[in-house]
Amino acid sequence: MNPVYEDAGLRMFHGSNKAVLPTFPDASYHSIVTDPPYELGFMGKGWDSTGIAYDVDMWRECYRVLKPGGYLLAFGGTRTWHRIAVAIEDAGFEIR
Repeated sequence: MNPVYEDAGLRMFHGSNKAVLPTFPDASYHSIVTDPPYELGFMGKGWDSTGIAYDVDMWRECYRVLKPGGYLLAFGGTRTWHRIAVAIEDAGFEIR
């Protein structure tokens, strides 16, 4: 997958995590910072009730592309962060 923006080592991709992450090689990133949908159905918007934040397979892909010792920083809603944390832990991450 080609980046939509690239400058001074920064690369930005546009697309679903489920489509973009599998195109990256194993152990290719030091960290991932993400703000997934909070799964609250915000104002009836479909993008905020897809279930992707609870999708263990998606978090496994994040784990796969991180280098050993890499970090994942994932934001979550106050009412749903615990569900995201469980999915992340089930994917193999150590919660700190």
